[in-house]
Amino acid sequence: MHDQPATLLHSRPRATVVALVVVLLAALGTGVLGPGAQRAGALGDSPLVDAPSPYEGQTTCTKAPRPGTVALATWLMRTYPVTGSMGMMRACNVGGRSEHKDGRAFDWKADVRNKATRHAAYDFIAKALAPDEAGNAHALARRMGIMYIIYDDKIWSSYYDFAPRPYLNAGCKRLKKCSRTLRHKNHVHISLGYAGAAAQTSWYRSRGVPSEPVLHPGTDELDATETAVTALTVPANGAVTTSPFSLRAGVTYRLVVTGTVQYDAAGTGDADCTSTSGAPAALTPRGTPVSSPPTVVIGFGTWAEGSTHTPSPSAAATTDTRGLLVNGALRWEGDCQADHTYEAWFRPDTKQRLQLQYADPTPADNTGTFTVYVARDDITRASLVK
Repeated sequence: MHDQPATLLHSRPRATVVALVVVLLAALGTGVLGPGAQRAGALGDSPLVDAPSPYEGQTTCTKAPRPGTVALATWLMRTYPVTGSMGMMRACNVGGRSEHKDGRAFDWKADVRNKATRHAAYDFIAKALAPDEAGNAHALARRMGIMYIIYDDKIWSSYYDFAPRPYLNAGCKRLKKCSRTLRHKNHVHISLGYAGAAAQTSWYRSRGVPSEPVLHPGTDELDATETAVTALTVPANGAVTTSPFSLRAGVTYRLVVTGTVQYDAAGTGDADCTSTSGAPAALTPRGTPVSSPPTVVIGFGTWAEGSTHTPSPSAAATTDTRGLLVNGALRWEGDCQADHTYEAWFRPDTKQRLQLQYADPTPADNTGTFTVYVARDDITRASLVK
């Protein structure tokens, strides 16, 4: 059973550049997020409103709903207690293409015949599609990563600017022959894009919903545009931390590291600097830094996935190096930082996993950990500092 008419099943290009399609958020819109919203100190804060989700149709099947889907369903039913659930998942062998099969859809029980549930459904739709106080169109829907909403013979989709349009399920030849369920008279269907379903968009991040990295469909490769931020923990004892995802060749990823290490009784350090017996911090020894070629800009006003920042110089570790290596090299930019937080931009030439290791001549007795974030350029550095 399709959730969309056949005319909507074509694929549209995925948004690759957030900065081109979002505007600065001057205010977060008091009350827009509803009860319990936590905006202050959110992990991965950004001054940008999320880009509208592109059309991302289901191509794979999963056995469980995604974290963003669960969080949104829970919030809807708590915020509108007269409503309920008609389910999230659907077996892969049932019906046609549907985000229910990959855990990105929720059927929110809200019958149009019931005044209370009808009011709840339209109240949410109106709030989701309204501009915020800064004038950002469809602000809440964008922050939630909503791809489309279907209710009461109508569809609102992000890739058509959320304009209401008549809806006819692909399994129906005529509206009158459709069941109430296929006409979405007894429930609201909500499909999320990949970023929203992974709890990577701002609404979920601000509420502390545990997120998943967004991968390119059918691969283990991290999508550097739709993944706002994902974190890895690295021990200071010399053990290698390997990412569960791969980095895509030719894509520039922004890395942010924070954390400290005690490497002996008198020595402390962080990812890029060391200090002995309270002396001022100094950059750890390294080989000669080697600059990477600049990122290639494609066309006019557009560029490839990932950051447009020039990749950071790399420097080989020496026998005296005490610092955090990114795929075998020191790449952190800038002088020693009082907050022990550094940035690097890494562009692999081949597909590879991110490998992180604290280099130290005698690492086994070290104490401390580092957190390494893979973050989009719009995610503020300050929001990632421990």
